[in-house]
Amino acid sequence: MRYFALALVAAFTLQAAPPTESSRAISVPATSALPIWPKPTPVQIKAGSLSIHSKDLELVHSTDTFGGFQVRVGGKPMAIGQNRPMIGYLLGGNLRWLDLAQAASRKLTVRSHRGTLRVHFECVDADGALWSIEQQFNPRGAGAIDIRTEVNVNQDRAVAFLPMLTVFPGAGSFGDTKGQALLAGLEYLENESSSSEADIVGPGSHRQVPDNLKVTFPLMALQQSDRWLALTWRMRPYFSALFDSPDRLFGSGGHVMGLLFPGSDGKNRQEGSLLPKTCERLQAGKALVLDATILGGAGTSVVPAIARYVALRGLPPLPENRMDLAHYTSLTSAGWLDSKIHEGQLFRHAVTDGNFAPGRVADAAVWMDWLATRNPPLSARLNQAARDAVGGIGPEDLNFASVGHVRYPTPALIYGHVAENAAHAERAARGILGRFAADNSIRYTPRPGGMDYGKTHYTNEANGLTATSVRELLEAAAFCGNRELIAAAIEKLRALDKFSNGVPRGAQTWECPLHIPDILASAHLVRAYTLGYELTGEVAFLEQARYWAWTGVPFIYLVNPTDRPVGLYGTIAVFGATQWKAPVWLGLPVQWCGLVYAEALYHLARRDPAGPWQRLADGITFSGIQQTWPETDSAMKGLLPDSFVLRSQQRNGPAINPATLQVCALPYFRQPPAYDFVSLQRNHLLVHAPGEIKNTQEKRGRVTFEVEPWIGGPCSILINGAGKMPQVKINGRATAGSQKEGRLILQLQGRSRVDLEL
Repeated sequence: MRYFALALVAAFTLQAAPPTESSRAISVPATSALPIWPKPTPVQIKAGSLSIHSKDLELVHSTDTFGGFQVRVGGKPMAIGQNRPMIGYLLGGNLRWLDLAQAASRKLTVRSHRGTLRVHFECVDADGALWSIEQQFNPRGAGAIDIRTEVNVNQDRAVAFLPMLTVFPGAGSFGDTKGQALLAGLEYLENESSSSEADIVGPGSHRQVPDNLKVTFPLMALQQSDRWLALTWRMRPYFSALFDSPDRLFGSGGHVMGLLFPGSDGKNRQEGSLLPKTCERLQAGKALVLDATILGGAGTSVVPAIARYVALRGLPPLPENRMDLAHYTSLTSAGWLDSKIHEGQLFRHAVTDGNFAPGRVADAAVWMDWLATRNPPLSARLNQAARDAVGGIGPEDLNFASVGHVRYPTPALIYGHVAENAAHAERAARGILGRFAADNSIRYTPRPGGMDYGKTHYTNEANGLTATSVRELLEAAAFCGNRELIAAAIEKLRALDKFSNGVPRGAQTWECPLHIPDILASAHLVRAYTLGYELTGEVAFLEQARYWAWTGVPFIYLVNPTDRPVGLYGTIAVFGATQWKAPVWLGLPVQWCGLVYAEALYHLARRDPAGPWQRLADGITFSGIQQTWPETDSAMKGLLPDSFVLRSQQRNGPAINPATLQVCALPYFRQPPAYDFVSLQRNHLLVHAPGEIKNTQEKRGRVTFEVEPWIGGPCSILINGAGKMPQVKINGRATAGSQKEGRLILQLQGRSRVDLEL
């Protein structure tokens, strides 16, 4: 990236032997064609049909049709099974099709025993092989039903198409409409078609049967009205995902989600194709077993499905042999000092062919001074490089001369000139306000002579585009402390509520379409709403922050997509392509975007510690550290790749400076924050510090808190909203701070207790 409720949950276990050289794949003839699919239709649920219940979830199965079941939530039909399945296999060089509903020697039994629904089906194909399929349905917990499906054949078969599980949400009920739909890593839809060219033009848009590598974790979901349906499975190379919304493949009249055998590895099938290029051998007597769980519940978006997946599967643990703090500080110090990012007294945003000129930047100085406190052998070099970086920057520009993607107002708190930078923040806030229209929106307009990135979107605004400015406005208003500007920022934040229950989109319109689902949009929305909660204490803002935090999860690899070391917790930036064509970012992590999201999650975790936010942020940071160029690369060591190729484990440039990763490394290694902000609402105070603010206590007219700076020397804190000059004590001693326009600036050294009497 060039800069900036019903769930059908399936866990698969392949009990057949993995393919070997003795059972090498057989090519499917190029002349082979798909059959005319028999249309799946809702079966008639007659008296005597068997059903099982779990809370408000119900599965009803016909006694005379294999796959003839209906799933209901709250008494309403939600989906049907595939009651006209077909199996394709290669024999004698020809692709043959077995229609299970019309096959010879069919036998079906459906029975219930001790709360378990059992289905047994068998038939004989035209070449004499006996196929048998056994299914078991069991209630599990509240609103959950387990399914086990076992497929056997008594002769070897070279299989080209075997639908392990297929469901059709909406068929026979709400049809092909929807509220939202999701295929994690590839699709995040509102009421629009999947595999469209709104985000990618050309073959990359074909996502009906994608390369398994592009699935960030096994979850498909569809929501309509007040209900949702999802399918998850344990990732194995032998299976491939099937997703089409609406269903244009089988003619069900609804949508289709399922899993196919064989798999999809980027080579064995053209993406989007139901037929692979090669068959996979299913050995006689070796069972193929599918374990699945159907979950049921209500929701007005796919977010409950995402949350249910995490609750069901948990988040993957981080390896125990990951990089420690000492190694990280050594590598990052080398990145700042000895990579191509550093040129004399100047620093680049990224190393590339001339796009990023070097300059004097203050955030680089802050991060090097922080490293100096943890890396004694290099402390002298780091401190000197920090002084060189700051020198020549205008005093009022310290907080605004940055190379990182996340910007804290720390430089002025460390290097002085707090008042000048607060005044600059006020001017910046007023400038940001000028971006908004009278209705508090920000409308996308193409650059003169440039590409129109809004042409495939259904409107000229997007939540990510607007949230970027709202976040910047809130941060600037909070630092300058102007109550009028803070109120205006909160007004703009409230206007974002029109995007509630939406899909995160449109935060990267310097190169990507406005329509593209975007983790950076999730990041800015989470941070904006968390700031709104911190400034006001309004619980509704915290609820919105939680919602948008969940929307970022489908961009994260919660399973390792390969057997290689780097992959877990990698983050896809967008579900689309630059300028609709290339690069296609599906399956290609862009970790800096994920790190901006992780930084927002770390802030949210402090306000919502019961959520999975810190664990997710830790995972993303861990992957960023993994992806960083190692010490052995003299030019790029300590720098973050723009993107990472998973199969080859290759780092792609531009090579980005260490700041964005370092922001997240501090909470990852459980270090005190480089910057902290607290809103003391009873006394209308906003406190900014270069370190952790803790043990806050306040009564009307009296405030006490502690600050633990990370820097050993003197530093400043900024307190906005004090009004007239308060009585100040630092560590019990009366102190005179400086105050102008309601901004109180205090000098500290080391851990300090601050008492204010207003």
